[in-house]
Formats: sequence, structure tokens, C-alpha cells
Amino acid sequence: MFGLLNHEGESITDIVMLLVQLYFFIIILIELSHIGNFLGRLKIKTGGLLIVSFLFLIITGTFLLLLPEMTKNGISLPDAIFTATSASCVTGLSTLDIGTVFTFKGLFIIMLLIQLGGINIVCFASFIIYFNKGSQLRYQSVLKDMLNTTLQGTRRMTREIVLFTLILEFIGFVFLYIYLHVTHKYTGNISNDVFLSAFHSIASFNNAGFSFIEGGMTNTFFRYDYYIQSVTMFLILVGGIGFLTINDILTIPDGFKTRWKHIQITTKVVLRLTLVFVLLGAIAFFFLEYNNVNAGSSLKDRIFTALFTSISSRTAGFNIIEITNLNMTTRLIIIILMLIGAAPYSTGGGIKLTTVYILFKSAWTTITGKKQVTIFNRSVSYDTVDKAYVILLFTIVVILTGSIILTISETQFTMEEIFFEVASAFGTSGLSIGSISDLSSFGKYIIVIIMFIGRITVLTLALSLVKRSFARYSLAETSFGI
Repeated sequence: MFGLLNHEGESITDIVMLLVQLYFFIIILIELSHIGNFLGRLKIKTGGLLIVSFLFLIITGTFLLLLPEMTKNGISLPDAIFTATSASCVTGLSTLDIGTVFTFKGLFIIMLLIQLGGINIVCFASFIIYFNKGSQLRYQSVLKDMLNTTLQGTRRMTREIVLFTLILEFIGFVFLYIYLHVTHKYTGNISNDVFLSAFHSIASFNNAGFSFIEGGMTNTFFRYDYYIQSVTMFLILVGGIGFLTINDILTIPDGFKTRWKHIQITTKVVLRLTLVFVLLGAIAFFFLEYNNVNAGSSLKDRIFTALFTSISSRTAGFNIIEITNLNMTTRLIIIILMLIGAAPYSTGGGIKLTTVYILFKSAWTTITGKKQVTIFNRSVSYDTVDKAYVILLFTIVVILTGSIILTISETQFTMEEIFFEVASAFGTSGLSIGSISDLSSFGKYIIVIIMFIGRITVLTLALSLVKRSFARYSLAETSFGI
């Protein structure tokens, strides 16, 4: 079951060769960074740059995964594209058992795609900026729009995001490695323990539900190991609250007692809603599955299973129980959590916590007859409210369109199975009820498109494709029934 790297000498050789190949690959990327001049001439928009960067990452990942040394017995083009997209979009859906199909080099590439995909907000834009002096001002402006900061603060914010990511992942790695080394639970091979710890830490922080252990976290290696589950939940939560939230919490200079007063409103909303949805999901799972999948389990196991499922369902995609064994109500709640997702500027997907909050606040404002949407005694711009409704509308369109297409092409699946997989792909959650591996090539491409749209967000896609106009006049109002 285990033993990815069987011999210490063999593993060290593989790692050295892979690092050498990676070095030359980075050199090639630096040369290709001059594409920034070409993009500058095209006057590509902020959202367009994000789309191009993801496409570049996916295409590069697909090419690398198709190389003979990345797999044990080869891989088809649809499966390579699907795996590269799922890793780059930090989804976790997989049509293959990556632990048995891919070699160590292939798994390393998947881990690298997860890492780059997780910090997509800055990784490619900053790459072009730093290696293309002529395009720096333009793409610093792009980063300013992406990170919602000042033009002067883009470089500092970029460094802090990358630094926070690496530090938090390293903390997770250390806690996992020490545990594996002390308990000898994995293989007893240092290289194996190091790679498993690194892979799992990166996948957890970036909310990508990939695991090369057979059966994933339903395997007994993870299933009743509450230490690993605790570390995983911590990394998922930290990655899901967003880079800007982490930056806001860690960079406030005041003492702990006054810190909350100076934290940005978005951070307050994200932290509160994260706690609310985690607790509501855990409570619902605890009682709904009390006499189902949790029947006969200890109270400790029931609590951990409920918390882990609630936290992971929103965007991470790790599961310690088989989703197919859950009752229909629980699966419906999981779908809702997957679509809500994580915080903006995070490694998670979904329509985002803040979007859901704005939608509810706007609805309540309309019902109560107030004129402005307010949060913490501050008004919210109509532009923000409009964007929230656009995201909701396009989310419904994408999910319904994808589901309809798959019901035509994948007649072997039930409507529930199709809708669950589509919601998981769009929310970049990665949970599956077991039907994803049976998709046809056409069905796989549809899920790939949905994962891509879900990761870049429908608003980014819409604003990139539609030319925006700003009218300098207003027309006479008319009554319109609703």
C-alpha cells in the first residue's frame, strides 16, 4: 500500500534529477516571461491576465504529465488535461488513482501545480512584472486591482502573500513530518515521510483534496488519526480564509485587545461567517448521520468526523467517510457548502462567503425598505451589490448548463450524481460520489471547463469577455412588475 520511494539512494537520485530538470524549466520560463510585452500590446484586462496565466499553467502541466517518466504506464490526453486542471484549480477531483498511476516525478509536478494554482493571484502576474522591466507599471496596476491595494503596495503585498503561504505550509509540514518520524506510521523511510508531509501540507493549505495514499483520507492511515485530521483542518481553514485576511490579522501593530477594532470589515465578515458555516455544517452532519455512517462510533469520532466533513466540504475535497454512504439531506447540505465556498483572495473556490453575505444583506435591505446596504455601520456600494447578483446569476447559469449537457452525454449517471459532480467542480471542492472516473472523454472536458470557470470566478470571466461602458447620462424611469 505504501512505499512510494523504496530506497533512500534511489529517492535521492530522483530528487536531484528532478531539481535539475526544474532548474532548466525555470530558465525557460524566464525567457518566456517576455510574453508580457506581447500581452501589453494586446491591452489585456485584469481578468484576462488571470485567465491567460491559468491556461498557461494548465497547458504546461498537461505537457509535463504526458511525459513518459511522469507515469508508470502512460496516461491519456483527457486524463492529463483533467489532472492538470484539477491540480491548477486546486480542486482535487481525479479520474485516476494518482498514487498508482503517477511516479514520484509525476506526483511532484502535481504538487507544484497545486502550489502555483493556490497563489494564482500573484504568481504569474508578479513573474511577468519582475522579469519584464518595460511592462512593470502596467502589470503593477493589474496586481493592484487583483489585491485591492495601492499601486505602491503591490510588491509588498506580493512578498507577504508568498511568505505567509510558505511559512504556514512549512509549519504544517513540520508537524506532520515529526509525527510520522516519531510514530513510524508511514514507511520509516525519511524521503517518503518528507514527501508525504510536504504533499499533504501543500494540498491541505491550498484546499486541494489530492492524496496519493490509496483511498485518500478514507484509508485507515488517516481515518482514525485525529492528529493528522487536526493538522489538516487547521491548514484548510487558514488557506480558506484568504491571503488578505491573513495579512490583515498578522500585520495589525496594536495589542490583542484592540486588534479587533482595527481589523478591516471584510476580515471580520470572513472570520464570523467561516465560524458560522463550519459550526452549522458540523451540527447538521452530527445529527443527520448519528445513526447512519456514525452509527456505533465513539463521541470523539462523531465530533471529529462532523467537524472535518464540514470544514473540508466547503472547498478542500478531503473526505474521511464515503460520500455515497451519506443520506440525501447530508449530501444536499454538502452541495450548498461547496457552492458557498471560502473567502475571496483565498485558495478556496465557490461564490465566496462575502458574496453570500452581501446577497442576504441586500435582500434584507429590500424587505425592510431601507435605502442602503450596510455592514458594521458602513454602507456598501451599489456596484458591489450588483457584482454579487451577477455572480449568483452566472453561477446558476453555469451549473444548470453544465448539468444539462452532462445529462445528455452521461446517461449512465443519475441527476443527483451529475449535479453533485458539477457543484463540486464549480466550487473547486473535489468531493465526489464515485462517478467522476466513469465519465466519457467529452464529460471530462465539460468538468474541466466548469473547474476552470469556478476557479477564476464567473465575474472575472464575464468582465474579461464583455466590454464595459460608462454612460454619462440617465434615462427616464419606467414601472416594471416583479
